[in-house]
Amino acid sequence: FPVIDNDELAKLIHVNADGNQPGFASHVVRGLFPVQGGGEALANRITEIRLEVSQAIKDGAHIIVLSDRDGDAEDAPIPSLLLTAAVHHHLIREKTRTKVGLIVESGEVREVHHVALLVGFGAAAINPYLAMESAEDLVRQGVITGIAPEKAVRNLIKALGKGVLKVMSKMGISTIAS
Repeated sequence: FPVIDNDELAKLIHVNADGNQPGFASHVVRGLFPVQGGGEALANRITEIRLEVSQAIKDGAHIIVLSDRDGDAEDAPIPSLLLTAAVHHHLIREKTRTKVGLIVESGEVREVHHVALLVGFGAAAINPYLAMESAEDLVRQGVITGIAPEKAVRNLIKALGKGVLKVMSKMGISTIAS
């Protein structure tokens, strides 16, 4: 499935933390922009991110994580589909797209459609952290009963993954790589 949980994402981000896997270096991109600047600040931040990703590839990164975590009143998240598409197409123009895998860590992913679009726009894996945290919270509050929080997250991942497979099968696609 293209959907990964927080632990799997952490493993990918820290894959070379001990220096034993130099071929798998990762780089986390902060996908936020200053709200006060409006649309111009958004466009400028996307340009900065493109340059940051290009430099990360030159520095040896093979995994790029596009993250919208830690947004606040001053820094808003760039829409994940816009960010993914901008980076994906930039890398295609630079002829470096095949050198890296794009992983999206987004709080706005909630539905199968969101995951399918991100995969279609170049994401190799998606971490819908807010949906997972919401599922865990619903179990802890007793809204969902008879299940452990970890199982609720696993069920969410399975549902999103199977939904993406169903969308792909209706399009005649049998694997994510296709």
